[in-house]
Amino acid sequence: MNILIIGCGKVGSHLANLLSQLGHDVAIVDRNPESFDLLDNDFAGFTVQGIPIDQDVLKRAGIQGCDALAAVTRDDNVNIMVSQVAKEIFHVPRVLARIYDPQRKDVFSHFGLKTICPTNITVEAVYSMLIDTDETKQLTFDSSVVAFDTVPLPLKYAGDMLSELPVPKGEMLLGVLHEDGSLDFARDGRVRLAAKDRLIYTKLVD
Repeated sequence: MNILIIGCGKVGSHLANLLSQLGHDVAIVDRNPESFDLLDNDFAGFTVQGIPIDQDVLKRAGIQGCDALAAVTRDDNVNIMVSQVAKEIFHVPRVLARIYDPQRKDVFSHFGLKTICPTNITVEAVYSMLIDTDETKQLTFDSSVVAFDTVPLPLKYAGDMLSELPVPKGEMLLGVLHEDGSLDFARDGRVRLAAKDRLIYTKLVD
């Protein structure tokens, strides 16, 4: 894929290095030329120094022929403006923006933009590790929403093999989470279940 990254901070540079290593064509834009020092020595893409919201800068970076754009600067306003330009003017098929302020997520959604919020991700991860609770989590893949339910293993199945568990209609058994925090996927049906195990089910949400 031909991918354009806006912002060469820690996230942008790591993303650019990874995509380059995987063989993608990568261009990265940043207003500070010193930011490009974060890129690996073997980075195979190219860099463009300039103001990210300047359309001429974006054209020099190849936005007219890119398949995807990730706006990951530290400025939410820059990210939303670049994303709008990419989507509405240059018709980039895939546009993703990073936002720091969770309250701005609705603004991005209003413009039909996909976002990722480090604040929300961090809070959810910390909460999940602090509070041992069984609740539903959801992930969005394009236009589809997938729900993940974690439920205690019914005691009557303790000692049974994972492959012997009944699965509710419309759901799929993803795996089993053990008391020590380890996880076994359902495809390994030979796993023997213990009383304090928790089952992870997944299903599509309408």
